Amino acid sequence: MNPILIFRNFFQSYFYESGKQTKRNEGLVLILFLFISGFINFLLCETIYFIPLYSADQLYTTLFVHDWMSGNGISHWYLPPSPYFFPDIGCMAFLYFVFPFLYLPTMYGVIQMAFLYLGFYSFLSSKLSKRTTIQLLIWFQTLFTIFSLLGDTFGDKPLPLVYFVSNAHHSTGFFFSLFLVSLYYRSQTQENQIAFIKNQVEFPIEEKNFLRNWFPQLFVPKHVTNFLFLLGFSLLYLSDRFSFCIGMFCLIIIKFSRMDSINWKGIFRKKNIIYLGMISFYFIVMELILYSLKTKLQIPNSFGILLGTLQIKSLGEITFLATHYLYDVSKLLVYENRSLLGLLFVFVFFFHWFPHQLKRMFLLLIPILLFLLIVVGRFTYLHPYPIRYLFPLWFLGLVGVSWVLAKEKNRFPLPIFFLSLLLWILVLNEFPKPRKEVQKFHQSITKREVPYTQEKPIRFWTEGNRQPIPIQDDGKPYRWITGAFHTP
Repeated sequence: MNPILIFRNFFQSYFYESGKQTKRNEGLVLILFLFISGFINFLLCETIYFIPLYSADQLYTTLFVHDWMSGNGISHWYLPPSPYFFPDIGCMAFLYFVFPFLYLPTMYGVIQMAFLYLGFYSFLSSKLSKRTTIQLLIWFQTLFTIFSLLGDTFGDKPLPLVYFVSNAHHSTGFFFSLFLVSLYYRSQTQENQIAFIKNQVEFPIEEKNFLRNWFPQLFVPKHVTNFLFLLGFSLLYLSDRFSFCIGMFCLIIIKFSRMDSINWKGIFRKKNIIYLGMISFYFIVMELILYSLKTKLQIPNSFGILLGTLQIKSLGEITFLATHYLYDVSKLLVYENRSLLGLLFVFVFFFHWFPHQLKRMFLLLIPILLFLLIVVGRFTYLHPYPIRYLFPLWFLGLVGVSWVLAKEKNRFPLPIFFLSLLLWILVLNEFPKPRKEVQKFHQSITKREVPYTQEKPIRFWTEGNRQPIPIQDDGKPYRWITGAFHTP
């Protein structure tokens, strides 16, 4: 008998039996995936993403929590425009009691990805089969790993996908806003399902009562959902208004996704006008709370800086500067982020098969994010290449490609996917791990005055035992996102 045929039949039968077993053990398969993907992300954080994750910009929340928990206070801190109180600092404060201090940035990235996958599984398993959902998660992790390796190979600056595992750079707030949006979506789905049951004449009364009582148990009760929704977005507004805006925009898309079949005149009914008044009052209250925080803590006034910049420029100057800024950003994208350029081509190729609602959200987010990129990067806080403001596009694009590969183009048995994940562990384990060298370098610096890029790393790697002062090139103190100055 042909040995090749025997070999093929053996593996076909093995994978067929394995596939039947995984259908019965989706929970165990999910746990296995979380364990393997967590190990992969740990290696990514300790190799490719180690330098950016332990840079001065990324160590803000870690050192802030250290001062807070060690009793040094927080009033001496010069906070960023988005203070990231929640969820970033809240999550870091929890991890502070669980993991070693010097590993907090790495473990933050690993835990963040794990919660992201759990959120994926919870939300998408109601739309796809659990098997397909797990395959989507594996494809997402695979694509994330591949393009991380490409970014490192091409020497991209910055590494565009580092924000999946970073903190205090809008990514955690963005993920949290998506969680709040999913709460709203599931709440609306619950109401629609219950309304559908009530309207079904062919159901007996006893069965309708049973279903009416059973459906709410599948979801969080409505009053609890509304409370979490309001509390979550309020905390997000006070902590990260960029993520708040993206979450609100996603809500609007979901709310009016079927607007074609709705009477637009109904929007201007008295009830909706009252809702608009309540929303306006909510924003006024939030701004007053934020203003009171700014009087007690040292948080920059972003709107004041923006208005001050725009007041001294004409409309023609603003248009000219905005256009040229986008042109410069696009040049940096081509020359400094070739892996991201390749990722964009992948998005374009698979875009036709994206889910309809994801397509709409992706396309409508492009002008919103470009607008925020210009407002923040050019007219508020001058930044030559604030690529993190486009992070939601990379995220939604990867979700769309993973959806297509798992649902439309999948031709591989599930065990093959897990074998591929194990292969990534072997590959990443061979990458250099710069932890010891970076720690030794910063611990060897004994100067009292150092550049901004060294002040927080020195404090971090010495666990607060050394407290240098960040200075500018002209020798003056640099009071930007630092806790080095215990007196203003």
